[in-house]
Amino acid sequence: MSKKMEKRIDLGDDVTLVGGAGFSQTLLSKSLALTNDLVAADGGANFLPMHTVPKYIIGDLDSIRSPDKWVGKGSELIKIEDQESTDFDKCISLINSKKIIALGFMDERQDHFLAVCSSLVRCNRRIFVVGKRDIIFHLPNEFTIKLPINSRVSLFPFKEIKAVESVGLKYPVESIIFSPVGTIGTSNVSTRENISISYDGSGMLGIFSSRHLDIFYNSM
Repeated sequence: MSKKMEKRIDLGDDVTLVGGAGFSQTLLSKSLALTNDLVAADGGANFLPMHTVPKYIIGDLDSIRSPDKWVGKGSELIKIEDQESTDFDKCISLINSKKIIALGFMDERQDHFLAVCSSLVRCNRRIFVVGKRDIIFHLPNEFTIKLPINSRVSLFPFKEIKAVESVGLKYPVESIIFSPVGTIGTSNVSTRENISISYDGSGMLGIFSSRHLDIFYNSM
């Protein structure tokens, strides 16, 4: 029923990854329209409709209900018993793709959510964590996007970050030393359609409205 795999699994360039915090069917449909493959992190499979079958189900497999049902439908179970990493980490370490939309990792336990945010900074890949209201991802050093004017633009540093510059934001970010225990940048607002943000190093999370998922996914 399950097997251990240490090599990365090759999927399409675009993957939807679902987790156990739950997600709406509307959001799932929107994500699947943007991606080629579907993977479930353990109990994330419990929220999938019967006709939507993930290619892989990955994790310690202690939360998935009726695993034999999914195997019968064609899913492959990958059991990783390592207790030093989260199911989210297990999945992104195995998934070999250019971009991932991650649903079901945001709107329940906040300790799990913070662990996911930490993973976004560590892995520094194009992974978009999407919930009921927000989309969160690790901000590239040079970032430009076209959004409706008055869109919410929040910046949250996971470490001290200097030399931040921006164009098209209501509140200036220049000359600020960002820090998770100092100055953060939540609830800024775009004042023009085309905005840009740049900074040195890594560690800045961008937080925007999940209404704009398709814009971010297709632009990055």
